[in-house]
Amino acid sequence: MPRERANLRVDMLADDDFRGLSVPAQHLYMILMIHPTLSYAGVADWRKGRIAGMSSGATSESVNAAARELQTEHFIYVDEESEEVFVRSFVRHDGLLKQHRLPISMANDYAAISSPKIRTYFVHELKRLHEEIPNEKCWENDRVRKLLQAPSKDMKTATHADGYAKGYGKAYAEGYATTFAESSGDATRCPTTTATTTATSSKEDKTFSSEIAEAIPRPDVEQLLDLLENLIFENGFKKPSRNKANTSAARLLIDRDGYTVPQIEWMIRWATNDEFWRKNILSMSKLRDKFPQLLAKADVNRSKPQAGFNGEIDVDAVLGLDTWVLGDPPSGLSIPEEAAWKKAQVDTHRKDRLNLARKRLEGTNAA
Repeated sequence: MPRERANLRVDMLADDDFRGLSVPAQHLYMILMIHPTLSYAGVADWRKGRIAGMSSGATSESVNAAARELQTEHFIYVDEESEEVFVRSFVRHDGLLKQHRLPISMANDYAAISSPKIRTYFVHELKRLHEEIPNEKCWENDRVRKLLQAPSKDMKTATHADGYAKGYGKAYAEGYATTFAESSGDATRCPTTTATTTATSSKEDKTFSSEIAEAIPRPDVEQLLDLLENLIFENGFKKPSRNKANTSAARLLIDRDGYTVPQIEWMIRWATNDEFWRKNILSMSKLRDKFPQLLAKADVNRSKPQAGFNGEIDVDAVLGLDTWVLGDPPSGLSIPEEAAWKKAQVDTHRKDRLNLARKRLEGTNAA
C-alpha cells in the first residue's frame, strides 16, 4: 500500500546534525521524506535525473553532491547498483511501529529491498528500536519479529562514504593516495606547527595525491583511450600519442568533470562520426577541451526520454508514473524465500516496462 502522507517531525530543525547540513542537503533530505516511492522500510527509488526534475535549477550533479553530504553524515545510504536510497532514521521517526498493520507493511517492504547492504542497515535500525521499546505491540507479530533474526550491520560503521562514486572515480584515486601515504609514513601528512609549514604541507599533499592518482592503473581511462585512438585511426588519421596530457584528460573527464564512462564513449563515437568534428578531435586532450561545445552540437538534452548520452531509457517519462503494486506472496515462504520471490516479481515488472518503453520509442522514431 503506497503512502499518502509523510510524517515530518518539527523538532528536526532543533537537531544539531541536521542544522549542520548545507541547504541543498537539507532540501534533498526533505524531498526523500515526501518522495512518492518511499516505502515503509524507508527505501525510495534512486534516480538523480528525476529527483533533479522536482526542483527548478537542480541538476543530476547537484543532487549527487547533496547525496554525498547526506551519506557522509549518515542520514542516507545510496546503492547505485540497485537504484535505491535508504533513509536511516525513517522507521524511528515516522511512528509507523505504533500504528495498526503498518508494521506488517514495513515487513513486506523490507522483503522487496534489492540492496543487500540496505537490508542489513535497515535490520540494524530495527534492532535498536527493539532494544529501546521492547514492549511495543508490533513485536508480537511473527513477520516483524522474524526480521530481528536477519543479518544486520551498523550503517555508521561502514566505510562507504568514499565509495559512493561509481567505477574508478575521484574517490578511488584519492582513497588510494591516502592509504598509500599513511602506510608509507609520509611526513608531509603529519601535523605542523607554523602557518608556512602548514601551507607548504597542504600544497605537497595535493601534488602527492595528483601524482598518485595519475600513477594508478585505470582500466576505465585505458578503455576510453583505446576507443578514441582506434576510431581516429579508422578515420584515416594518425593515432594520438598516449602521453601524460591525453591520459590525464581522460581521467579528469571522469574525476573532475563528472561524466560517466558510457557518456564519454557516446561522445567519442558521436564526434568521430561527425563530418566536422572527426577532423578536429584528434586527441583526448582536445576532446576534453571541446566537450562543452560537443554537448551543444550533439544536442544533448538530459530530459529527453530516450537512450543516448544519458544511457538507459527513462521508463517513467515514456510510460508515465508506475502505479503497479506488488501482490501478496504465496503463503508458507520463509523470509529469505519471500524476499527472493518479491525481488523476482519486481525485476520482471521492471524488465517488462523497459521493453514496453523501448517499443513505444521505436514506434515514435519510426513515425
